[in-house]
Amino acid sequence: MRLIIEADDFGLSKSITDGIVDGINGGYITSTNIMANMPFAKYAVEKAVKNNIKSVGLHFNLTVGEPLTKNSLLTDEIGIFLYNRKQIENPNLTYESVYNEMMAQIKQIEKFSKGKLKLNHITCHHHLGDNITIRQVIYDITKLLKLPIRREDYSADFDINKPDLFYKDFSMKNININCLQNFVNRYKNEEIVIELLSHPGYIDNYTKTITSYLDRDKELNTLKQAKDAGLFDNVELVDYFILN
Repeated sequence: MRLIIEADDFGLSKSITDGIVDGINGGYITSTNIMANMPFAKYAVEKAVKNNIKSVGLHFNLTVGEPLTKNSLLTDEIGIFLYNRKQIENPNLTYESVYNEMMAQIKQIEKFSKGKLKLNHITCHHHLGDNITIRQVIYDITKLLKLPIRREDYSADFDINKPDLFYKDFSMKNININCLQNFVNRYKNEEIVIELLSHPGYIDNYTKTITSYLDRDKELNTLKQAKDAGLFDNVELVDYFILN
């Protein structure tokens, strides 16, 4: 098994970002994806560059915060993205509005990093791939840029590189060593690439105001405990470059 331990929501807050970087430096997170439109995106990029992190994914976001492009088709009356399913079921969004926003988020990473941080995959925040128009935009841009994508966000018939398996039973559900041990035991002898989803990070007061999910420190600590206990010793830990 080649295992990508993926940390979602890089740049959502300072404390989440700090926790993810500590996990990467500690060897129990191997990949992360950045929310390029969020207020701490610049901090996240600068933190990554400072810590010699060479690449990240884009966590494409149309459901939290403000867009980088000005387009009322994607927002409420005060300019905030429609939240979660409201955006996915938004009858007003267009191919152009989604395409322009996605490209703006990609360019934001390039702008902040000044070319020092390479984009190496695409994931979605809040299952945006459920919307057929958004899915087509993501398909077109990932094909254009020759980037791999998260398997869960897209149907199997999309001819873009993706991990063979997306494992989501740990994050938010079964945050314990036994879950990780059972996962490793099940797949350790398989010749496949697996993405293990996680939402790790530290929790500060600001983070409590922007996300309802507050077990991020528990996820971070559990991954560290798993690494310290040797759970990943016989697993090849990789990042998304394996699929580039």
